Amino acid sequence: MKKTLMIILVILTSLGFVYAQTTATDFTTNDCNGTSHTLFDELDNGDVIVIAWVMPCNPCATYTLPAYSAVQSFATSHPNQVHFYLVDDYANTTCATLTSWGNSNNMPLSTTFSSSDISMNDYGTNGMPKVVVLGGTNHTIFLNK
Repeated sequence: MKKTLMIILVILTSLGFVYAQTTATDFTTNDCNGTSHTLFDELDNGDVIVIAWVMPCNPCATYTLPAYSAVQSFATSHPNQVHFYLVDDYANTTCATLTSWGNSNNMPLSTTFSSSDISMNDYGTNGMPKVVVLGGTNHTIFLNK
């Protein structure tokens, strides 16, 4: 738990955002490589999940990259503890296009999703890009921006 809190603090400090006190919404869906993910299982395993919803568009890249960079910075010294999920906003972009967009905008190590099962509506208002940081066995939303 101590490591999880440190991960979250590093990400939040890097992003300069504030904490939110709400609970995540569970989902089970396949990523663009066909791997199944169940959010609560991953959080219960002690992982921190950073989800960024994008259009994809140029401004989305500008504002999503700091979250991606914070995850990659931490992952260097703490592998497999924090994960970056790049999610199409309304699941209307193909996986190939979303993955290509992430690669061309310096986010090549993202786990990409084009699935309506991961809904930004579960985290309040829509916005582009929208980033949430999730962690802990209580499935806490630590950041919702």
